[in-house]
Parts: sequence; C-alpha cells; structure tokens
Amino acid sequence: MQPLKRFTQCGSLTMLFGIFIILFGVSSTALTTFGKTNNQPPPTHVPIVKGRECSAHDDCTAIDRTSCVKDPNDYKLRCLCGDDSPPSAGSCPDVLKGLRHKCNSNNDCEDGMVCQYENSNRTIGVAKFMSSKTKLCLCDNDNGYVEDILHDICSGANLQGLVSFLVSICSLLAPFLVSAHMRKHF
Repeated sequence: MQPLKRFTQCGSLTMLFGIFIILFGVSSTALTTFGKTNNQPPPTHVPIVKGRECSAHDDCTAIDRTSCVKDPNDYKLRCLCGDDSPPSAGSCPDVLKGLRHKCNSNNDCEDGMVCQYENSNRTIGVAKFMSSKTKLCLCDNDNGYVEDILHDICSGANLQGLVSFLVSICSLLAPFLVSAHMRKHF
C-alpha cells in the first residue's frame, strides 16, 4: 500500500507542476523586472462620436440610411444608422435595421421584426411623434415577438419553434428513461 501512496503523491505533484507550466510558463510576457521602464505609449483617448439630435425622421433625411431613434447610450433621439451606431464620415453601412428604424420592406429589418406602418393606437414606445406615413421596423407580434421598452429590442420567440425543440429533446431522452425504469424491475 505504501508504494501506491507514494506513486499517487508523485503523480499529483507532476500534474500540479504541469498545470503551473501551462498557466504561467506560456505567458512570460506579463512578467517584468523591478525598475524596468515602460516602453509602451499611453493609450490614446478617442472622443465619443454621437449622431445629430432629432425630433422626427424627417430631420435625418440629409444623412443616407439614418433614422431618428433613441440612442442606447444617453437615450436621446438622434440620427443613427440601422445598427444604432452614429454615421461615420456622413455615411452608414448597409446593415439590417433595428427597432423603429425607417424601412421599405421586411428584408431591411432584423429577425423578429416586420416593416410596417405603426399602429396609432399603440401606447408602447417612445416614438409617438412619428407619423403613420413612415414605415418602421417593428416587432413581429404575429410570431410572438413583443417590444421590450427597457432594452429597446424585440423579445420573445416563435412558440412553434420552442415546442418543436422541446419535443425533439423529449423524444431523445424517452428511450433512456424507459430503459432505466425497466432495469429496476428485472
């Protein structure tokens, strides 16, 4: 029993030593000597670029592919690109548009959204100033997506997809559960 115990202790030390080599031996760039001067330049501070403030989508017509939407950083209405970023050098990339951005068709909007005129009876959202003549990317309520005002996104999921996922998981697990139950009786 004594040689086995000695072998186990030796194996544990070897494994521990190997872990230390893997963790600390590879990252030797983090180690510096005492008193060594720092050769790296200080990080440069890039000013935060913000979109132009607006009160309606018509205020953003000068900048192509922008919409008057709530800025996720300071919650002010600004002319932003479809991904809620400010325009760079006066232009926006051609990306799928997020919630409440102007659109022409469903292909312009992100998943879970449809391009449609806003319902004037809605009480949700910050965009009550918007005219019903402008098509916007809105949450696809028919497929279970609802507007999350706090995070300014569409939340929810297609219930049919969730149900089919759960059925497939249950069908995979059912044979194992039945066989485990049958073993108890034999």
